[in-house]
Amino acid sequence: MADELRRTQAYLRMAQQHAHTADAERAEMEAQLLTERAVSARANARAARSQAEAVTAQAAVAGVRRLCEMTISDSVRVQAVAQARDTLAVIDSITEGQPLPGDAAWHSVWLHGDWRWLTKNMTTPEREHAADAVARYSAHLNAEDPDLEAEIDGLRWWRENGR
Repeated sequence: MADELRRTQAYLRMAQQHAHTADAERAEMEAQLLTERAVSARANARAARSQAEAVTAQAAVAGVRRLCEMTISDSVRVQAVAQARDTLAVIDSITEGQPLPGDAAWHSVWLHGDWRWLTKNMTTPEREHAADAVARYSAHLNAEDPDLEAEIDGLRWWRENGR
């Protein structure tokens, strides 16, 4: 009976040691999982920050472009018009006609979504931004494949309705 009691106690100690070892391994695995999640979250945050910076830069370039185009069309000052043309030339040389980040997504929305419904609750500047992206990406596709249709009917529907 004493041997059986000692054997049972030995099994109990072994089971407790195994349980502690399993708990420690599980805790280590959970710590590794949380570490990997943190690494992933940091990577996602960096990507989101980069995307936000790209969108901000894109909006700034679009604003400068609009200002230059307005200056060229409306200004009587020769020097201002020349400077605006020079600025546009620099912008064009940097972007080289390549689509900007997000243009392909807007183009996909244009092709496969209900464009009017999607843009009806946007402000006019938001609509113009989305339409510019679609036009840029469409021009990019047309440059790569001249057989594609260049016409984009209804893209700026709010202009057609006088809104």
